[in-house]
Amino acid sequence: MADSGQLTKDPVHEVTPGPLAPFTATVERGRLRFFARVVGLDDSEFTSLERARAAGHPDLPVPPTFLFGLELEYQQGEPAAAGPPVDPTRVLHTEQRFTYHQTAHAGDELVFSPVITEVYQRRAGTMEFVVRDTAVTRPDGTPVADLHQVIMVRREGSAR
Repeated sequence: MADSGQLTKDPVHEVTPGPLAPFTATVERGRLRFFARVVGLDDSEFTSLERARAAGHPDLPVPPTFLFGLELEYQQGEPAAAGPPVDPTRVLHTEQRFTYHQTAHAGDELVFSPVITEVYQRRAGTMEFVVRDTAVTRPDGTPVADLHQVIMVRREGSAR
């Protein structure tokens, strides 16, 4: 693994398991409202600061799955996101799971610490699966959530 946090190639896989460079993201209120509306949570504590505070939140709470989208946004253009650059038409999101420890809110600064935990192949190497687990914490290390995702990359020469 390279010191830069980017992954290296090995003879079998294009991605080597190991930690990736952590990054910090600030949760923005406007982005939360937009996301909540898109997923059908409009007119709720996820979009109304008044309702959020009445429900005991200091600000708008982060809706389920928002952290996954935030992670995707911050990893754009990062070769370590799924290994070397891959044609997006060859990528399939196959699994996603979340474990929440605390509610995050608008204005919170969150630290994402991704790790490629496993890489394996199927069908004579035409399909490569990359397992990525990300710990999301507050800057002081307090756990907020654990994200788990598996993507499949169809390799060149494999049939659609």
